[in-house]
Amino acid sequence: MKTIKILILSILVLSINLFAASVATITALKGSATIQRDGASLQAAIGSKLEQKDVIKTKENSKLQIIFKDETIITLGKNSEFSIAEFMFEENQKPVAKFGMIKGAMRTITGKIGKIAPEKFTVQTKTATIGIRGTNFAVVVGDDGSYQAYCTYGAISVTINNEPHVVKQGLFINVSPGGKAEVREFTSEDLKEMKKKNYGERKLRIAK
Repeated sequence: MKTIKILILSILVLSINLFAASVATITALKGSATIQRDGASLQAAIGSKLEQKDVIKTKENSKLQIIFKDETIITLGKNSEFSIAEFMFEENQKPVAKFGMIKGAMRTITGKIGKIAPEKFTVQTKTATIGIRGTNFAVVVGDDGSYQAYCTYGAISVTINNEPHVVKQGLFINVSPGGKAEVREFTSEDLKEMKKKNYGERKLRIAK
């Protein structure tokens, strides 16, 4: 009887630790994606829990949506690779959201961290750091090292070689493989074409 109680207690403790480690949930998925964790590759599914240091990879003609504990929403396009470098949103602890965009496309609607501590919300590419001022934005990273960051609401700051570039709503920054940056306006058609190219035309089915 004592052994059974110890076993039950161990299972409960393990379950609590697993729950506490979760920082986000995959809430929509079209196609196929994997979660790289501690050297293992896990098949992603709607309802999959994500942890710090996880790397999420989507395949051809695939896309998924992630909702974090602070209600930040991130949508990944096809052939994308995204990492959760650090995420903290707990009582009595300083919030932080540090993500990595290795390749592909992501769209972001920032949540509570973006409102209460925007300076703690960053997205890192190979050559730049993207900071926010409470905003919605999209990032497309090319295989050649080029990338574009579109600001659809608020403003973002893109720092390249220690030089910040402020990108306000309605603007995007285009960065060449060599690091040359140019900030320009985008039209609704430009945005529509970017979404079609990286996410396809079919909408994600959100889990209820």
